[in-house]
Amino acid sequence: MIVCSCNVLTDKELRRAARELQAGPDGVIVTPGAVFRALGKRPRCGGCFGSIIPIIHEEAPETPSATRTGPETSPKTGPKTSQEKKNEG
Repeated sequence: MIVCSCNVLTDKELRRAARELQAGPDGVIVTPGAVFRALGKRPRCGGCFGSIIPIIHEEAPETPSATRTGPETSPKTGPKTSQEKKNEG
């Protein structure tokens, strides 16, 4: 589906570019502008940004803290607070 009609960019192209940026070693914060630059394009009217932002978020990998388990992690909130640690001891 075409998401950006000014540059005729599809959701597949945008998803691929977002994934490649997120997987890169540079630690790039993926923004619509970064996605456009990765595709060799420039935003024109910006009307598609509202559709591109959710695509970027959908392609984002899970954060390491979201998948981490163990004694220092609370299943509801991630790392345990100092108060939670005190209550255990």
